[in-house]
Amino acid sequence: MSIHQVNQIKSTTGSDIAIQFSSSGALGLGGANYGTSGQVAVSQGSGSAPTWTTFSILQGIGGGAASGSFTYTPPSTATKFLVYCVGGGGGGGPSSNGVGGAGGGSGGCAWRYYTSAEIGSSASVTVGAGGAGGFWYLGVTPYSGGNGGDSTFDPQPFGSPILTGGGGGGASPNFQANGGFGGTTTNSVIAWNGNPGMSSYGTQNGKGGTSVAYGGGNGGDSNYTGSNSGGVAGSAGVVVIFEFY
Repeated sequence: MSIHQVNQIKSTTGSDIAIQFSSSGALGLGGANYGTSGQVAVSQGSGSAPTWTTFSILQGIGGGAASGSFTYTPPSTATKFLVYCVGGGGGGGPSSNGVGGAGGGSGGCAWRYYTSAEIGSSASVTVGAGGAGGFWYLGVTPYSGGNGGDSTFDPQPFGSPILTGGGGGGASPNFQANGGFGGTTTNSVIAWNGNPGMSSYGTQNGKGGTSVAYGGGNGGDSNYTGSNSGGVAGSAGVVVIFEFY
């Protein structure tokens, strides 16, 4: 067996260096072109040499307590985008008179792929707020937990918007009250409906529905303490954008 040690490889059709190795073993494309940390070699087809390319960047909008409207401007060098939206969670129901309330439903989660042509120059983004917790004060009509807000990603002027419904509010503190409904989705390629909140049973608190995706959209719990107690608010939704180059 023979071993050939080289630091340059040239093509058979010319004198240009196709591949070069540094003294530390770094791989160079077309000579001493070693790229930067994290880049990958991408084929340019049969007509050109491969190039170093930054594979992807993750950009997030919203999440946690952040809700409201934003404008997303895609980088000019990004070619593809993967977006997921989670609606805000519904608020938990109130408890009173020895009866626990029900939990709010979690927000639905929608995924969709876009090209740069579909997104255009910008997109309108709305991150849904969590629904308020329900309340019941002496002499006041009890209120169920509020519905979570919708989270949307709407490319301008092209593409189909993603619309994710917020989770439903927790029910009023009736015996065995129903939990809030899970949010739904529209215009999604992959869709996960939210989890409904748990019903109440006697003095047992109903738990809020757990979000089906990372980042937000959990339903609020009920909060029975032996007296009139307000429900816990749902958490805000989230919109996350993966950029591919």
